[in-house]
Amino acid sequence: MKKGIAVLFVFGFILMAFGVVFSQTVYTGIIFEAQHLSFLPSASPKILDEDGREVYGSAYVDKGWVEKQGIVGYAKSLDEAKVNQRVAENPLVIKAVKVTGANNRDLVISNEDARKIRELARNINFLERSKVMIVVP
Repeated sequence: MKKGIAVLFVFGFILMAFGVVFSQTVYTGIIFEAQHLSFLPSASPKILDEDGREVYGSAYVDKGWVEKQGIVGYAKSLDEAKVNQRVAENPLVIKAVKVTGANNRDLVISNEDARKIRELARNINFLERSKVMIVVP
């Protein structure tokens, strides 16, 4: 009886673990909120983590996609960005924590958000296809 309960417990734990893995949300792009910062749009902004490591920029994008639509798109509101075809359906929304770089043209995000993006980018090509929007002031 005790072995049966133990087997059921282990089996249940395994099913729960698989459920967590398979239920990972699929994102269709990323929106960086920067409307609360003194960010200035540019043709080639970079997204950095708090340690200064690049999370997104021209090195991450397929050249063909850049030629078609640029590295990022810009919107004046979060609602406008969410319906933009570049990221539409289910974008990940991340709030930038500060601006940096020459003339405030790069964004810094938290290390935790950077980790999440790097993890997602292993399985999804939204960075490569420049499915990125920035909400500007």
